Amino acid sequence: MSEKTMKAPVGRQVIAASASLLAAVWIVALASIPSAQSYRDQLASGTAADQIVTAYDAMTILIPITMIGSWIITSRWLKQLHIKATTSDPTSMRLKLPWVFWSWIVPVVSLWFPKRLIEDLLKSQGSDEAKALIGKDTLTWWLTWVGFALVNNVGIVAAFDAADGYVPIRPELELAGACLLTGAYLVWVRIVKTLDA
Repeated sequence: MSEKTMKAPVGRQVIAASASLLAAVWIVALASIPSAQSYRDQLASGTAADQIVTAYDAMTILIPITMIGSWIITSRWLKQLHIKATTSDPTSMRLKLPWVFWSWIVPVVSLWFPKRLIEDLLKSQGSDEAKALIGKDTLTWWLTWVGFALVNNVGIVAAFDAADGYVPIRPELELAGACLLTGAYLVWVRIVKTLDA
């Protein structure tokens, strides 16, 4: 089996894992629309806020499950690429190997380390196609990903000190997050395919 044949399934796994996260985000976003109204109706009928159950509540578990799966699969793939890049040129990567895994979750540095990692991998890949993705495309991918993460957290933070009658299900935020993640995904697929070439 050639090296290229062995690499291809990992790239496909990364794309599939990313697609499952995107699907989960859209399922939750679409479930939030009727669930927000259901929440209002239950609240109006006198149900205590902590007793209200909606389809949205059940669906939200999909996002952390698919996000953790995507993170693990992507980190494994990025580790292989990092090792390959540093084997051929030890100075090609600005970040050490452990950051392949930790850069996505360590506060503050998670705002730029993953983008730096991907750009270094694209540079080390060396093709014209890879180099062309650095800049506008990687910036678009990263800004839409960070935008998704921020929009996702706005609703959570807003619910902390909410007044009575506050509806914590925010379809506008869920749909905005799903649109941002779709934008990130479209560029991410191109990045993955290029790095897997």
